[in-house]
Amino acid sequence: RTLIEKQEFISYFRKATPELELGSLNIGSRPSKRNPKGGIDSLRAIPWTFAWTQTRLHLPAWVGVGDALWAESPTPSKNDSLLTDMYNQWPFFREMIDLIAMTLSKTDYSISCNYELQLVDEKEEDLSALGEMIRQKLIRTRLSVLHVTGCDDLSSGYKLLQRSMKVRYPYVDPLNVLQAAIMKRLRTLNNNSENLNNAAVTTSSAASIGSIHIPACVASNNSSLSSTPLSSSE
Repeated sequence: RTLIEKQEFISYFRKATPELELGSLNIGSRPSKRNPKGGIDSLRAIPWTFAWTQTRLHLPAWVGVGDALWAESPTPSKNDSLLTDMYNQWPFFREMIDLIAMTLSKTDYSISCNYELQLVDEKEEDLSALGEMIRQKLIRTRLSVLHVTGCDDLSSGYKLLQRSMKVRYPYVDPLNVLQAAIMKRLRTLNNNSENLNNAAVTTSSAASIGSIHIPACVASNNSSLSSTPLSSSE
């Protein structure tokens, strides 16, 4: 919780993600917040997760994981890592790590960085520093998970997911770029034009649909019914 309890985190979340625009989308029967003036705790689960999904960071799925793995094995050795032994011998731990690896495979450093560049004022150095810290934590988490699994690719155990991403992301990437540009115009120019608002809703909806993949239990070659862990040879 050290990250999300930082004073500047709420400001960063609201500026670097589409959280403020989610009220325009029909994604639920209830308001996106329990208290419109509240902080993170007032958010409902759908907009909290959805906002990070739109920026391709998927923060709620992995935050804290990399720090925990790194603390256990800061200078990992492939031969004696306790975490590697746990992954190979403990099905519950393996399934948890595999699901995190699957989510991490859908993150995109460049796309998330572009949202920040477009939507966060460069003069707000504390927010830019926080964004950089988050992305460094993402890199650390990726490396830690790869070490534990012994893979060289986070999606190596999800062949159908790999094919899905290969087909979808050439279309979703431009939608993310367009969404960030449109949000910047709406926010900085205080432009309430109907066309821009419609474009913001369209890109958000389209990016959301494009980011939906087949369920992990179907996409995985190593579902909960299988005892075979992810392998770099697959």
